[in-house]
Amino acid sequence: MPQMANSALSENWLLKKLGDLHWKLLSDGIEQKSSEFKDEIGNRLYATSIRICYSLTNLKSFQENEKINFSGSIKRFGNSTYLSQINGESGNNFIKANLMTTFSVRSSDDNSKIEKSNPVEKVNYIQELNGIPDFLSNYRLLRKNLIDRWKLPEFTFIVTDEILFECDYVINPYYEINGVGLLYFAAYPIISDFCTGNFYIKKFGNLEWLKSLQTTQRDINYFANCNAEDKIIFELNNFKNADNSIKTTTTLYRKSDKTMLAKIFTVKQP
Repeated sequence: MPQMANSALSENWLLKKLGDLHWKLLSDGIEQKSSEFKDEIGNRLYATSIRICYSLTNLKSFQENEKINFSGSIKRFGNSTYLSQINGESGNNFIKANLMTTFSVRSSDDNSKIEKSNPVEKVNYIQELNGIPDFLSNYRLLRKNLIDRWKLPEFTFIVTDEILFECDYVINPYYEINGVGLLYFAAYPIISDFCTGNFYIKKFGNLEWLKSLQTTQRDINYFANCNAEDKIIFELNNFKNADNSIKTTTTLYRKSDKTMLAKIFTVKQP
């Protein structure tokens, strides 16, 4: 059953559910359990999220004990990049998500040293795309800072490095580090929201209006991971309040070397 948080569908639970569905599609397609992903010399590989984009009915529209029916499909670009489309329906409520993962290997116990790799496959029933998908191409442009506008289904963001607000965030290893010692992919947007709340308190004195808004669109672009003992630098790059909604662009950095961990585009509405 779906989990609730703050009288609404938990976005953290939703991310975990979407990730679980994506990895099941991936595992079924190559007939391997996640623990069996290895490269040609036997190194353990991890299916690593590099982009998750979703739009949905306001989280508060989902009710406790409400059943959500999910369906999905997956395709691949080459042997490392996998892209899924996952839909959820529950009465008049909907969830539409696109997820993209690659395979990575850790050369040591240091999460700052993660490299892309390919798994050894006995079979692969997942359809291969003929050309590079826009979902991947735009991600690469964003990573190289070669794109100035970012589009979500109903909104366009200006990509900027302007810093409206900055703060440090201390990782909670008991909640935000996953079973293999990596910063959990579902933690990135929650960290972003927590720090955006700090900005809101500083600017407006409280969180009352912000608490009345819920995520309706989010696009998370992942670029690196982080050790549990490291800190995260949060930057708010854009904050636009219009039509009783807010649009934010935020960036997370690893404090030890200022490596960009993620860039997140979010829309919240009543």
